[in-house]
Amino acid sequence: MNIQEIIRQLEYFFRNYGYLTVFLGSLIEITPLGWLVPGGIILTIAGFFANTEKGINLVSIIIAGSFGALFTFVLSYLLGNKTGIWLVTKLHQEKNARFARLLLKKHGGMILTTSMLANLTRFWVAYIAGVEKYHFGKFLIYASAASITWVSLMSFLGFVAGYGRGPIENLAGTAGIIGWGLVALAAFVIYRSIKHEYHHFKEDEPHEENK
Repeated sequence: MNIQEIIRQLEYFFRNYGYLTVFLGSLIEITPLGWLVPGGIILTIAGFFANTEKGINLVSIIIAGSFGALFTFVLSYLLGNKTGIWLVTKLHQEKNARFARLLLKKHGGMILTTSMLANLTRFWVAYIAGVEKYHFGKFLIYASAASITWVSLMSFLGFVAGYGRGPIENLAGTAGIIGWGLVALAAFVIYRSIKHEYHHFKEDEPHEENK
């Protein structure tokens, strides 16, 4: 199957099931099972077709994806609020939960926005916010900002790449190369963000434990 055929197949799928796919992809990616679903890639592809296909709209993609992400944030908060550390113990996520608690303690609610880039801990940051009884109104504001920012970024990168659809289908074209280069750059930024947070965790954890 060549590139043109793959694009046409994806286009048909997203034209018919795009919003539901974006909602579910964003929802699942933030859960502990998020490694199974490439929500960021789904958003990028949806943004791409929003630029080239009349049946799907960029604003609607952002709304659907933001609601999916926010739903998981709120659910994780409520789980933490009602069950304490039960889920942490059940899923053997003590390290991630400890890291999330440290982030929340040192940076407060603002970390709920930036932690969206760190897919290994963002669910647990929201969960620990619930465990710690963090003010729900403030949590909702930060979680909404995080959801909209992450979804908008990934969708817009795909939208930019969509300007080079013709050249992409012919395996050439400056616009397409630049657009997909931006997607690769975003993936690199996310990777560096995760490494940066874990680096600080390893430095701070012994200090926290010795207090």
